[in-house]
Amino acid sequence: MYLGGTGDSLLKNILFFSVLSLVLALVMVPFVIRFSERKKWLDIPDGKRKIHTKPIPRLGGVALFLSFFLAVLFLSLFTDFSFPFYILGGGVIFLTGLVDDFMSLPPWGKLLGQILGALILIRGGVTIQFLTLPWNEMVYLGNWSYPLTLLWIVGITNALNLIDGLDGLSTGIGAIASFTLGIIAWQEGRIEPAILSFLLVGATVGFLFYNFPPAKIFLGDSGALFLGGMLATISVQGAVKSAAAFTLAVPILILGVPILDTFFAIIRRSKNHLPVSCADRGHLHHRLLERGYSPRGVVILFYGISALLGVIAIIVNTFIRNDTYSLLLILLLFAIFWEWGKNLGVLDVPKGEKTIEKS
Repeated sequence: MYLGGTGDSLLKNILFFSVLSLVLALVMVPFVIRFSERKKWLDIPDGKRKIHTKPIPRLGGVALFLSFFLAVLFLSLFTDFSFPFYILGGGVIFLTGLVDDFMSLPPWGKLLGQILGALILIRGGVTIQFLTLPWNEMVYLGNWSYPLTLLWIVGITNALNLIDGLDGLSTGIGAIASFTLGIIAWQEGRIEPAILSFLLVGATVGFLFYNFPPAKIFLGDSGALFLGGMLATISVQGAVKSAAAFTLAVPILILGVPILDTFFAIIRRSKNHLPVSCADRGHLHHRLLERGYSPRGVVILFYGISALLGVIAIIVNTFIRNDTYSLLLILLLFAIFWEWGKNLGVLDVPKGEKTIEKS
């Protein structure tokens, strides 16, 4: 089967392998659930940060990764596309999270694993090569592209992990972000990252059937880190490398919710003299739960915000090619969400949570 054509045949093939990814997740997750329950690999409620009330299998990342990996493998076997560096780099990030799910790695151990995965991706060509700044000035980064790309991949990887505090939250946001990135990549003629995006959508939507509240299985660090790493990779290959507007505007909009929540967490923990890697109940979703929202209501609210930001990103990429306008829009949205976060109290650590705890 040749996938490299154009028109209806290309779309049909992309749809076929995306649906295959979804079906693989639907079939694989129940097996992982039963196996985890048999082995007692469960996330036990602690009555503190964890809001679930009964033990839940925590190795959902295994099903997510394998569904995506097998879909990519079949795609490579039956078409002319190949993604070795994507799978290898993403696989290292996934394995880092999987080890952490079993052994609770120290923060530096998790960081080293993420850096190794990111370096493999960078070696494979995933790099931010230039920045398009406001007032139509393009800056080629040269050797600076490597540390900037490393920072982006590691940052987004951790952002998806940090926001994974409610059933279905990271998975749903990841699915929406991946779909939006796929649309952007397709608009820009970046077929390879577009295909990866839609395969990832299939795997995450299939997994979400079991992860939407009340969840039957959790992503775990393996799933959240892998999802974040792939979204960071796809955003560079599909949006940053080709967007004519302010370079980072589109991916920042698409990944706005986890980026903003991470930004708030860094400020909150620094302000209260806590390590950035420590955990607390000061995230946006925790604050909304304190205001009386149900877990499902909070998840649906964030889905809506992510979808809205995705639509805005597509509009920006399609119609607003002026760098200055893109920057002003980013700043306006940031100001709105900044005030919202401040009103919710996300810059303060909840009372009684001054103890240092591993995230």
